[in-house]
Amino acid sequence: MLTDDFLAELKRRTLAKWRVQEIKPDLYGFQFQRGTCWNAGLRDDEIAEYERAVQARFPNDLKRFLRAMNGTDLPTLNVYGSSGEPPRTSQGVYSFPRDVEEIRRRTTAIYSAQAELIADLAEQGFVLPIDARLIPIYDHRYVVCTSDINCSTVLSIVLNDIDAIVYANSLREYLEREFLDGNT
Repeated sequence: MLTDDFLAELKRRTLAKWRVQEIKPDLYGFQFQRGTCWNAGLRDDEIAEYERAVQARFPNDLKRFLRAMNGTDLPTLNVYGSSGEPPRTSQGVYSFPRDVEEIRRRTTAIYSAQAELIADLAEQGFVLPIDARLIPIYDHRYVVCTSDINCSTVLSIVLNDIDAIVYANSLREYLEREFLDGNT
């Protein structure tokens, strides 16, 4: 379960890292730019508006996260390992309402491949309810929204290959893994 203390520590540590972070020219994949900050959190009425906009009921942990921080302010950058490919940007951590159209685009793509995703995850022992809503949080990571508002599983989904895995059993585990333990 997410706590205010955990979220404050997450914010403190990521901001300290992003304040001095350099883009690594040999890396492929999106990187946070120097000076990236978390956007201010959302009020409860704004979270309710977000839920209506994406037709989902968010788990408690996602609501707590959104109250503390609502995405990042700068786009992430992919320099393709200085291969000569033109750099590309992406949203970073998704923010509402700024990224609502991209969030809707991603959720629509997910639902068009829902049967394949359910089958892929079932082979791994994870039961994705047919009525689950998958809400992107960062890149190709999705929070599973079901009737169990105390569950905040995070999936990693690459649609090109219909490849899905349980990336973390909770939003807290995901945030630790993606932002505190990793190279993000």
